[in-house]
Amino acid sequence: MKSLVTVAKLAALALPIVVLGCASAPQESDDTTASADQIVGGTADRGHTYVVAVGDANGAFCTGTVISRRVVVTAGHCFGGITRVFFGSSAFRPTRAINVVSEIRHPGYNDTTLANDLTVLQLASDALVQPAPLLRETLKNTADFIGPSFTFVGYGLSNGRTQSGFGTKRVVQIPIAAVGPARVGGTAGTLDATQFYYRTPGKNTCNGDSGGPAFVVRKGVETHAGVTSFGDATCVADGVQQRTDLPAITSFIQPLIDRFEGGNACRSDGTCNESCNTGGQVMDPDCHVNHCAADGICSRACTADPDCR
Repeated sequence: MKSLVTVAKLAALALPIVVLGCASAPQESDDTTASADQIVGGTADRGHTYVVAVGDANGAFCTGTVISRRVVVTAGHCFGGITRVFFGSSAFRPTRAINVVSEIRHPGYNDTTLANDLTVLQLASDALVQPAPLLRETLKNTADFIGPSFTFVGYGLSNGRTQSGFGTKRVVQIPIAAVGPARVGGTAGTLDATQFYYRTPGKNTCNGDSGGPAFVVRKGVETHAGVTSFGDATCVADGVQQRTDLPAITSFIQPLIDRFEGGNACRSDGTCNESCNTGGQVMDPDCHVNHCAADGICSRACTADPDCR
């Protein structure tokens, strides 16, 4: 099956890397205790129901996010043999699994630089969770995005040195340092225009978090801004995310959502259809601003939203 070690590829930034080939099926770990290498530097996550484990009949090897009723976005380097997505806080004890009908990788994907590191999955049936809203604006090197913490979620290792902790959904908050194109890293390196970068020692994504989301709060709502792409070999400092902001949505993601869900008036399309939202459940991901009910989405614009814990 695909290796769990699909995050470590910092060659583009001239940093130390580890790239592994095929690996046996991952072994379950109950390592959810916070530590200096805990996602790494994070905690177990019982929320973010739209974040899923991605894999095949043998189990999970990447992370992804439900962004419309039958659409999941994950990393381009996870592409190939994805047949299932798994819901729940544990990749080994999922509450539900849905088959994948098709997987489409970004046509501009570059296996060397990991530019355009995106894959979109079409599900065989509806995901019975509310989809994550997309960031329908452009990331920039401004105070709006550089400084505030982004929220990273994934099922990957919690310790890159011991290769342990895979399978538990974890969350960590990390500020980003630069939006590409830029020169970044502990040593000289070039960040592609499709990427953004962070460096916070002790906090990182790790092997198996590939394809998992980076959320940024906009208008009080967590929105999907990127997917985990690669990072340093032991998962202790540097990381690079593939952007899923407006340019990626327009050129790649939205056409596939429209193709897969053309008849779904509640699909993610940038326009809120309030008729989709009943009983506090916001099934149109474009309608989450100021929805303060227990709907699975934290709206920080609300004075009291039970999803903001």
